[in-house]
Order: sequence, then structure tokens, then C-alpha cells
Amino acid sequence: MKILHIALASHFTIGMLYQENQMINCQRADGHDVTIVTDLWHYERGNLVKGEEEDTIMDNGARLIRWAHDRVMFSDLWTEKIQKCRRVKGLLEELQPDTILFHGMCGYEIMDAADYCKKHPECLLFMDCHEDYSDSARTFLSKAFYKIIHGHYISKAMPEVDKVLYIGADMKAWMNDLYSIPEDKQEFLAPGGTIYTLEQQKQARQEIINKYSLPMDAIIMAHSGKLAATKRTEELLHAFSKVQDPRMALFIFGSIPEDMEGVIRPLMEADSRVHFMGWKVNKEIEEFLAGTDLYCQPGTQSSTFETAMCCGCVNMTYPWDSYTDATYTDCDGQNYFFVDGEEDMVAVFKQITDNPSILDQAKAKSYAYAQLTFDYQVISRRIYTRG
Repeated sequence: MKILHIALASHFTIGMLYQENQMINCQRADGHDVTIVTDLWHYERGNLVKGEEEDTIMDNGARLIRWAHDRVMFSDLWTEKIQKCRRVKGLLEELQPDTILFHGMCGYEIMDAADYCKKHPECLLFMDCHEDYSDSARTFLSKAFYKIIHGHYISKAMPEVDKVLYIGADMKAWMNDLYSIPEDKQEFLAPGGTIYTLEQQKQARQEIINKYSLPMDAIIMAHSGKLAATKRTEELLHAFSKVQDPRMALFIFGSIPEDMEGVIRPLMEADSRVHFMGWKVNKEIEEFLAGTDLYCQPGTQSSTFETAMCCGCVNMTYPWDSYTDATYTDCDGQNYFFVDGEEDMVAVFKQITDNPSILDQAKAKSYAYAQLTFDYQVISRRIYTRG
């Protein structure tokens, strides 16, 4: 099967663990011919960097095409917002894909993808929605732009779209607020990760213990991302410092924005149990998480939430709708630890140090759920059929 990912606003970065990376890896493993066309931007050490156009074959055998957007109204802003790339039409005719996944609920080229599928009705067309009001359409003008401009593109394409796949409750609410998507074309598609076996988890844990001279009964925690205020890293560090248990170790991955440097750095340096790992590519974080007990995500949502569960961690997270709504999770208060502020975090740390079996039980439930729901080997196959 020939599969085309159109990701003109995804900033596709080799080595990351975002949906398009994971799906492409799994689809290649299934033996399919896979191409992704994306923009010129990618991440380096947490920062967006603009590169050159390219057409190359990645190590997994998938074809990677980077193209610039067409210039629109002599404006960088309009060019970025419209995301038009006339060469996509020719690529569609060249590749003759059997299925197309259009990443994101915006972009002019959804109409060209729909036109192709209208001429080739055997071709499947999917869109996905990762956006919500935490990162898109946050102002009145921005919301109007999405609703009017991108809403027009989507309405034109919708007759040819087989399904719109959203990854959580917040995303479903966002797209339904902005666009008129028929209910029968909406479908939940869980974000996912790579499942690490219990043996792999045991080995990864022992490596961490050996490398950092931790006790055998260590409670290993991790926190990651671009450590802006919304990540609530400061609150996490304050809470961690209030539970002085020598078994606890906190590993922090990511980059520190300039405005948070003077806040976060002193807190990390004040506690020898905190290890700042700097920026790592997602695969390195994933391999580390396989040896971790608790992934701490008290702030904004991140795809690392699902990655951590696939690695055998339990999550400590803010109770976002995507994690509490029964439509999207079977969480019964035992899969994750929900926290809303420093006091809640302190309570979790005290709970798991006083009775580590609670942590072990939560880890087991979380991992079992991940095996059933978050395995990208299964998720990546969703776009093979109309179903």
C-alpha cells in the first residue's frame, strides 16, 4: 500500500516520538511504501530551526520531502497561516497513494487532497486533530481566522474525507466549536507509543540505578519538555523538596526558557536528588522512561503522557478532560495520580513513599491499559480501511 502523510504545519523532526514519526515507523514495519511531505522547520534542542528543501530517504525507508509554502499576499504571516503548497497536487499524481493522512485541522492543501480522492474514489482520506484552545485559536481574531478561512477549506474537502481523527476530549471540543464536522465522520484515535516489555523495563531501571548510584528501592521520577511556566516545573520542584526521602530521584529533561532560568535552576541545584539532563531527543527520553516509576506532568498536556505509560510508568498529571472523560479513558482513579497544585503533588510523594505498593499497583494498571490502547503497531493501521 502507498501511504502519504501531508504534514505542512507539523515541523517534522527525525528522532521525535510524535504521531507522524511513530505511525511512519510502524507502517514501514508493516511493509508499506510511505511518504511524508512537510514544511522546512524542525526542532533542534527544543528550538524551531528553518532548514532547506529536501527529498530524501530516511533510515526507516520512508521518503521525506520538505517544501516551502507558496508565498501568499507578499506576507510571511499569511504564508504561514494559509499553508499553501502547489507542488502537493503534482506529488499526489506522482505517488498515486492508496491512503492519505492530512495532519492538522488547517491548511489549504486539504482541498487538493480531496480533489485527488474525488478523482480516485478508491483512495482513503483521513484528517487528524491535535489542536485545542491551549495552543490554537486562543484570541477572538485567531478563532475567527480558523473558523472562516480554514473552515472554508475543510467544508470544501469534507465530502471526500472518510474520518476526522481526534486524540482527546479537548481536541474534539475545539474542532466542533470551530468547524461543522458531521458526527458520523468523527472518531477518537488514541495517541500512543512503543510498548516496552517488562524485561526491558527491568534492565533500563537497573542501568539508571547503577549509573546514578541510586538505592535498589529507588523511586525514580521524570519530568520533561520546554520548561516554561505552564509546565509547572517550579511547583514540582518545591513539592519534591518538601518530601526529604533519600529513595526519591527526579530527572528533568528539556530546555529552560530565559525567563525561567533564574527560577528553576537554583531549585534544581539546591537538591542533590534532582538531576538536570538537558535537552535529549525523544527516543533517549523514551528509553529512560522505561526505567522510571513516575512521570510528572503537572502542567500542559504532552504526548509523553502516553509514551510514559507504554514504558511502564504511572503518570502524575493535571486532570485534563482527555484524561478524565470516560469516552477517552478507563481511568478510575487508579491508573494515574491527579494533581492540581503543589499540595496535591506533596500528597502524592508522601503516599508513594509511605506505601510503595500503591505505586507498583498503579504502574501495573497503567501499563496494562497502555498495552490495550496505546500500541502504535495497532494504531498506525487505522488508516488502512474506511471502517
